[in-house]
Amino acid sequence: MKLRYFYLALLMIGLWPAIAAAQASPSPDQRKFLDLVNREREAAGLQKFQWEPHLAESALAHARLLVRNGELSHQFPGEADLTARVAVTGLRFNAAAENVAFAPTIETAHAGLMKSPHHRENILNPDYNAIGIVLLASGGEFYVAQNFAHVLPVYSESQFRDEVVAAFIRLRKAQRMGVLEVQSDTGLRAAACSGEPNPEIIIRRLPGVTDLVAFTASSPEKLPASMKKTAGDPKLQRMSIGVCFKPGKDHGFASFWVVAAFYGVAE
Repeated sequence: MKLRYFYLALLMIGLWPAIAAAQASPSPDQRKFLDLVNREREAAGLQKFQWEPHLAESALAHARLLVRNGELSHQFPGEADLTARVAVTGLRFNAAAENVAFAPTIETAHAGLMKSPHHRENILNPDYNAIGIVLLASGGEFYVAQNFAHVLPVYSESQFRDEVVAAFIRLRKAQRMGVLEVQSDTGLRAAACSGEPNPEIIIRRLPGVTDLVAFTASSPEKLPASMKKTAGDPKLQRMSIGVCFKPGKDHGFASFWVVAAFYGVAE
């Protein structure tokens, strides 16, 4: 999982109270900053960022600490790291980054971020598709926190399972393989929920299984090479499958474990 985050410190001037808050729709100041960022992306031939309330929520929590501590940092003592701060909002994502800045105006903050190579890289990173921005006013300045992420669709376990099955069947049809019986299996789901399921152990408990594949994925259509190879087996007649939502830092916060057992003859 890719994680990049940097900071930019600009000069401090004056004193005035905090005024901004994260919200489902951006405030006028948040919208102004979002528009500045999206103009840069459009000029670079990139897709615009979508406003993401979960990212605004995580940015707000950190921006409040920026104000409280009166300094720029990406992680204060006792604070969780960026991925954990974003994950606790419930967002489904597999990459995240953060910019922080301190400036008297939105325009000054944006210009400073764009002049900093690492901050510019985050703003123009094609891997990210969403942003949340918070501006808190204090001391005559804006403390700015920008959270970026590559956000993925939200699936229930059953939806993810059905999409994996559909992708597998499409592979079978493309290779002119026969129709496959498919069934959901609670035992395989339990194995998937165990985390890091071991195919060699699981297959011993399943009489008649000719192949078993276990993998983790955030996008159901992206099947691993082992599943693609199995799809080309003309002897397969049945597949049992279990899917469990298992987000985490190791595999991403939109990841599911999938365990699929294949049978060459019907029982």
